[in-house]
Amino acid sequence: MNPQAAAILAAIESHPLHRFMGVDKIDAGDGIATIEIVVSEATVNARGAFHGGVAYTLCDMACYAALIGQLAEGENAATHDLHVSLLRAAQHGDRIVTTGRVIKRGRNVAFMEAAMHCKGELLARATVTKSILRPRGAAA
Repeated sequence: MNPQAAAILAAIESHPLHRFMGVDKIDAGDGIATIEIVVSEATVNARGAFHGGVAYTLCDMACYAALIGQLAEGENAATHDLHVSLLRAAQHGDRIVTTGRVIKRGRNVAFMEAAMHCKGELLARATVTKSILRPRGAAA
């Protein structure tokens, strides 16, 4: 992993919201990234089930982490489209594994997918599209 990608990954891991959700390590490389958390009091909704907003965030994070190793020096990416289908619920204490994968990285847009599993069951699937960002004046 290049130094820029490693620095971005460290920033993702240390972000206060991500730490609050229980993210402590992201495994990323070669267009794939994995995030594991344990469902906690902080990540359940008012009815005690895993919160859909946390699922959306983890899918987006996993896809971004999968992409960062494919960004050139000075490039970054921003989500401009995110679709998540929530298929079943998880409960307090369950371990959630979210895997993001780059499907196609173009010059200006990257297409990714994420899958979230718990106890061998698919909890959520997502498609994520990110715009590739460059500093002003940089060649595309």
